Amino acid sequence: MLFSYGLIVFAFSLVSGEETAFAGGVLGIAIGLVPGVFIAAAYVSQNTRSIRAALLATGIWFAVTIPIALVDLPTGLVAGFGFGGIVAFRQRDVHTWKSRAVAVVACVAYTFLLQRVSPEAGLLGGAALPFFAIGIADVLKEREAERADEMGERV
Repeated sequence: MLFSYGLIVFAFSLVSGEETAFAGGVLGIAIGLVPGVFIAAAYVSQNTRSIRAALLATGIWFAVTIPIALVDLPTGLVAGFGFGGIVAFRQRDVHTWKSRAVAVVACVAYTFLLQRVSPEAGLLGGAALPFFAIGIADVLKEREAERADEMGERV
């Protein structure tokens, strides 16, 4: 994800004057990496339907990223990778779409605000946050389920 995210931001930073053709090539490579990002995420998380999940995640990435990126590029990329990651990563019984979506929305809001305060920090943070936020949401749900099991045994 870091390569795809970084190359997309790099391509848009090059769009000035004579470097436009080079920026288009870099952007093409970066967008070509997006399905690979989701295939890797689905495969590594042992999603039983990894290819299907990756294709759906890629479609979600395009549907979410493009409109938001028109307002703010890094925020759009964070939203696209985040909501695509919700679909790509394997979902266990205790994980919920709602908890993952809340984590991604919080991540998107944080990136948007961070972009206003410090653009450099927003760019760097946005490259790592989406998948990390999904992982944190999953861990919190697992702990919540463990606590519920413990409370059920004590009653």
